[in-house]
Amino acid sequence: MSGGLLFVSQSLLDAWLEHERVEVSGGAVTLRGREGEGRRYSLDPAVRFLRVAGGGEDPHRLLARVKTSAQLRAMGAEAMGGSVVLGDVAYEVEEGYLAEAAAIRAASEGARTGPVRTGATAPQDGGEAGSGQDERRREADALARFLLDNLP
Repeated sequence: MSGGLLFVSQSLLDAWLEHERVEVSGGAVTLRGREGEGRRYSLDPAVRFLRVAGGGEDPHRLLARVKTSAQLRAMGAEAMGGSVVLGDVAYEVEEGYLAEAAAIRAASEGARTGPVRTGATAPQDGGEAGSGQDERRREADALARFLLDNLP
């Protein structure tokens, strides 16, 4: 879970929604029940590369990697349903989201409110980098505990 990022497949998110374990709104998922109740994590559309269509070589070394929609555009790749084409190579992918452990403090503090930030790497409280990293680590741990408790 490098950097507190985790891939959540669309099918897993759908199962969580069906069992009312999460709420999704405004590009974020909010945990419901048990540990992590009320924690909110930003969602960034992404794909996980599963295999090269037709069983060919992987010249771009993308298999088992996750890329966001923005990263795909920057690479010049084109996503089409359950596949991504980069150059002459077509990949089968699993659609989902990259979730960054970025709990929204504004809601709990009753202070400023704003949109969920995706891709943030700096501490959100303006404090020292170490304290921001500790907070991100705690948030990542809470999300990991939730995932372990709720994976089918």
